[in-house]
Amino acid sequence: MRIGLLAAVAALLLSWQAQANQTLEVDQIVSQQQQIRADVVAAKGRYGALPASKREQLLGKQDTLLSMLEGKKTTAELSEAQRIEAFNTLEWIESAINDEDAERMVCIREKTIGSNRFTRTCRTESQWAAARERAREHLSRGGACADLGQVGCTGD
Repeated sequence: MRIGLLAAVAALLLSWQAQANQTLEVDQIVSQQQQIRADVVAAKGRYGALPASKREQLLGKQDTLLSMLEGKKTTAELSEAQRIEAFNTLEWIESAINDEDAERMVCIREKTIGSNRFTRTCRTESQWAAARERAREHLSRGGACADLGQVGCTGD
């Protein structure tokens, strides 16, 4: 039974890793973004309800994305930082279109403390906001010292 469970976990991890490292065809992204752009400029369908400021932001983000992808065949040709930026831009565009800013996925690339390795952390915008609020509350209570009740810490 343990072997079956380990095999299932290994298969799940391999499947997840394949999805995380999936490369996308740039032609498909560009085609989709050009169609969205045409509809936004014409204010057709659901894009007609977008406020003018949001439309301008969307078009600006598309310009940045399309210039980043120019001359590339797949997203694998981008650096890790560029892939994260492209992902975040695509997520921003989707959330702007669907009016779901709080559910927009945002990824960051951060250096692991005590290491030269970088990790990618992805959360929804609402999860990032909640984490910022928890950190703010933690600091306003005096940080770790207040939680541990240590003598000599600032905020005691």
